Amino acid sequence: MVNELMFAVFNAAAFGMAIFVVAAGLTLIFGLMRLLNMAQGGFFMIGAYTAYSVMGRDVQSLWMFLLAALVGGIVVALLGLVTDRLVLRRLRNVDPHYVLIATFALMMVCTGVTKLIWGVDFFSVNPPPGLDQPLNPFGMFFSAYQIFVIAAGLVVYIVLELAIHRMWFGKLMQALAADPWMAGVLGLNVSFGIALSVMASFFLAGLAGGLLLPNQSLSTGLGDSYLMYAFFAVIIGGLGNIRGAFIGSLVLGLVQSLNTVLLPSVPGLAIYVVLAAFLLWKPSGLFPAVGAQAEAGAESHGSGALHRPRISRGAWQVVGVATVGVLATLPLWVNAGPLYVVGTVLVQVIFALSWNILFGYTGLVSFGHAGFFAIGAYLAALALRHIAGVPFLGVLAGAALLGAIAAWVIGVLALRRMSGVFLAVLTVALAEALRLIIGFSTFLGREDGITDIPRPALDFGVFRIDLASSNAYYWFLLVATVLITAFLWWLLHSRFGRTLQTVRQDAERAAFMGTNVARYRLAAFVISGAVAAVAGALYAPWSRIVTVEEVHWLASAQPMLNTLLGGVSSFWGPVVGAGLFATITYATRTLVGLSELIVGTGLLAIILLAPNGAVGLWRNVEERLWGRKPRAPAAEPAKDARVSPVAELEAGGAR
Repeated sequence: MVNELMFAVFNAAAFGMAIFVVAAGLTLIFGLMRLLNMAQGGFFMIGAYTAYSVMGRDVQSLWMFLLAALVGGIVVALLGLVTDRLVLRRLRNVDPHYVLIATFALMMVCTGVTKLIWGVDFFSVNPPPGLDQPLNPFGMFFSAYQIFVIAAGLVVYIVLELAIHRMWFGKLMQALAADPWMAGVLGLNVSFGIALSVMASFFLAGLAGGLLLPNQSLSTGLGDSYLMYAFFAVIIGGLGNIRGAFIGSLVLGLVQSLNTVLLPSVPGLAIYVVLAAFLLWKPSGLFPAVGAQAEAGAESHGSGALHRPRISRGAWQVVGVATVGVLATLPLWVNAGPLYVVGTVLVQVIFALSWNILFGYTGLVSFGHAGFFAIGAYLAALALRHIAGVPFLGVLAGAALLGAIAAWVIGVLALRRMSGVFLAVLTVALAEALRLIIGFSTFLGREDGITDIPRPALDFGVFRIDLASSNAYYWFLLVATVLITAFLWWLLHSRFGRTLQTVRQDAERAAFMGTNVARYRLAAFVISGAVAAVAGALYAPWSRIVTVEEVHWLASAQPMLNTLLGGVSSFWGPVVGAGLFATITYATRTLVGLSELIVGTGLLAIILLAPNGAVGLWRNVEERLWGRKPRAPAAEPAKDARVSPVAELEAGGAR
């Protein structure tokens, strides 16, 4: 019993320190710039590939291993300096939701660059000599490499603690984080301090990639799992707090170790359950930084609200009718491949519209929206596979009801206590927990999913419509998309939709005027979940297969990309974005690495240069061609919506 306990503690420490090595850089950059960098996993991956290029598969010595990890850290630090100059400094006065999405796009760029340089093959790296043999203290076998990871984590923690709290670099960083304007007045070099801090954060990411290289196979998906766990450790410990990240990493390591012992049939599930419970109990973390508590329950102020450019309604009607007419004729003149792509785009239109109800109209962001999509997809797949003659319209209604119930439960528990990044992380945790449950459920097909899903028939008693053929189901899908889009247009242009926009613009002012902000946010969350579940239910018979990939957190990025590409400033933005994104993806499908690179770069350009998306750009063109004056914003930003002091100082220095 004692040996088993010691072994569990050892595994917990090894897993926790591996997480902390990655989370350290993430915490460092947030502590200074309040920037939660989702690209940290991508730069971690680049550091791992760089170290692999230096030392190869069979490293000759421990010193060569350490040198390769150091080179990986230096290369990533230099990339971080370039990234800060080109991207990060432009995000310091941007809505935090856009920052999350922009850094996600940066992660796609990292993945694309990695594929172009190193390819998509898997590589494995053996531990260096001296760390490739097990140790046998007290009659127990321990991995020498895991002991090295524990030691590396402790060294990183001690160095950061001393640097931040004892050295001039730490004092500078703390001064910049507390009041960058006053730091500049006192003569501190703000730009130099920020650049140094950013490089240190990225150096830690690259160093972690090299040090943890023998821990698992080297692939282009290497950074995903580490990034998620690092996020969770930072959230549990408290945003921007090194000690909190250290303790949060150990907590995750302990939870993972206990999960392996007590619930071996579903490994990894306990982490997501514990994280969700922790967020609901203490969303600001164990050691919240200054301002973190406010952010946990923050209302959405005017800084993130964009004015909605209005192209003439008649023009939209003409374009819409013409587009639907062309889409209706597709089965008559295109083959099955492009038709399948267009049908999938129709589903993505519904999915993106559901997400935009939250982000574009309510000011909430969900990074786990694929969970609602999967609920509808699996419900439809099970009903069509196992219930003969099931009415498909009833299945769609059931999917909407189940998605609404799931969203209501989450909303009731979470929306009163958190928003912003905390709500985003909570939705990711719940979606990933659902993915693990599906992946280990025999009834749901495990990793293989549910295949050979039959297409339904619509039985109206007097007549029956068979949707078994691709053409028939495509036409049904087109009609369903048009009807759902029309319903959402009516809903979001009604008094309900206008109230949601008021809440997004300034929730405090809306509450002061008598609006029940919590009720409207919950209603938007429920409607969004229901529509996303319907999109999943429509997708299952179209693809004829649903797998756990439908629930992956990267799948939740699809509606974000579509919405941002088209423009959150317009109801039609997600519709336009879905079409544009599908066109780009289809055109670059055979170009390994270029697809992620093109999409990620394009999304970054939109957020930095044209945050209103394609629809906003068209509005600008329309104003120039026809000489219309730009409309004034619907409301002035709230007093709380100030430009970042760091950005203000840098702008003043540039002038």
